[in-house]
Amino acid sequence: MFDSLKQSIKWLGLANLAKDQGDDFYVHVVGLLASSFEQQSYHESLLRMVTELTRSFNCERVAFAEFKNYHSKVIALSNSANFNDRSNLMQKIADSMDEAIEQDTAIIFPDPAPSSKKGKLIQRAHHELARKFGSGSIFSIPLTHQQETFGAITLLRSEDKPFDNETLDLCQQTMALMTPFLALKRDDEKSIIRKVASRLKTRLQDIFGLKYLQLKLITIAVIALISTASLIESDFRVSADALLEGEIQRVVAAPVSGYLFSASVRAGDTVKQGDVMASLNDSELKLELAKLSGELQKTRREYREAQSVRDLVKVRIIIEQINQTTAEIELTRQQLDNIRLTAPFDGVVIEGDLSQMFGAPVERGDTLFKIAPLEGYRIILKVDESQISYIKPGQSGTLALSSLSQQTFPLTIKKITAVAKADDGANIFRVEASLENTPDLIRPGMKGVGKINVGRARLVWIWTHEITDWFRLWLWSWWP
Repeated sequence: MFDSLKQSIKWLGLANLAKDQGDDFYVHVVGLLASSFEQQSYHESLLRMVTELTRSFNCERVAFAEFKNYHSKVIALSNSANFNDRSNLMQKIADSMDEAIEQDTAIIFPDPAPSSKKGKLIQRAHHELARKFGSGSIFSIPLTHQQETFGAITLLRSEDKPFDNETLDLCQQTMALMTPFLALKRDDEKSIIRKVASRLKTRLQDIFGLKYLQLKLITIAVIALISTASLIESDFRVSADALLEGEIQRVVAAPVSGYLFSASVRAGDTVKQGDVMASLNDSELKLELAKLSGELQKTRREYREAQSVRDLVKVRIIIEQINQTTAEIELTRQQLDNIRLTAPFDGVVIEGDLSQMFGAPVERGDTLFKIAPLEGYRIILKVDESQISYIKPGQSGTLALSSLSQQTFPLTIKKITAVAKADDGANIFRVEASLENTPDLIRPGMKGVGKINVGRARLVWIWTHEITDWFRLWLWSWWP
């Protein structure tokens, strides 16, 4: 029996209360439990308990009250199976219990060793009970189980037998161990309906009471925010990464095969029409031109010799050779004239840096530079495929550039490409837009973020439509 009781005490988390009392304390508690819970009903158990407490602690009387609807009601009195719970004595005892419950602490009156803490306790009801009914020493203990105060017990002694500290401690520890068993006995007698109602009441108290106040305030704030967002409409805008490009882009390619000789510009530089951007090595072309010129002179001498002997067939052949060599010389001279790459118009170099490629071979048609004019821009918006259905030509929006973040520029949607492409792990559509005005500070290649005005929608939909769309698609994909 001792082992079972000790295990129960450990399970209830009350071992610290009884660790210093020894086996005599367990004998006392076992006897009290056995005598109380051998009774059939909860009320009979209470009556036996208060009677045994009266005998064990040498009291005049011991009363137990049930705490319900914020008020105590005496339901068990030692050595009294029947009593009037509305009598003045019972009312004063109940008031004393309320006083202890409201202050959530045991109250001894008069206190044999008052401390600074107990000196602040309100003891008016205990004083009235002692004054009107001659109780010399009163001790009230609130009974709490699982954060619920369900009752209290009051012990009364005569004036010549005041409670000492040892008795007070033993009494409190005894009731701390008895309380869980009392609560178990009480709940066991409840009907199913009362049990459900009790649990519902506890849950409602948890919800609407002061318990977990911080969590409840946060929950209320979240509910209020969601409710407000469900009623308020705002502008719905689709955001996308933006890239600024020239509306016209011109490629500067190598006119002939050769070797890079010089490059005077790089990406980001501004050029004027006719400015030399780069040049190729002309030594091979000059050698080729000298070779062709020598061949032309030689062919002309042969032509004069053929004429002098009137060899008409040879004259015709030599004339064809002269024409061919002359054409090759003209082509070589044109190549020498084009060996310098010049800007086709005023603009900015948006691609090409040949400063580290001097002497490198280039083939005819290789792209060396890209140029865009300083006016006439288009914006490329990379719109995610999940948002493309909201975009239509003619919609307006706003552009913010990383290098000019303090300014925004109005834009208008012009064109939507019909094919998606992969970009940084996502499928995007290229959407072209134009600027309503062109500030002097912007340049091709600038990046930023564009926001396209789609229309009005409720805030809660704006915040959640992406996740709900994803969930709807995921659910559909798994639905049989």
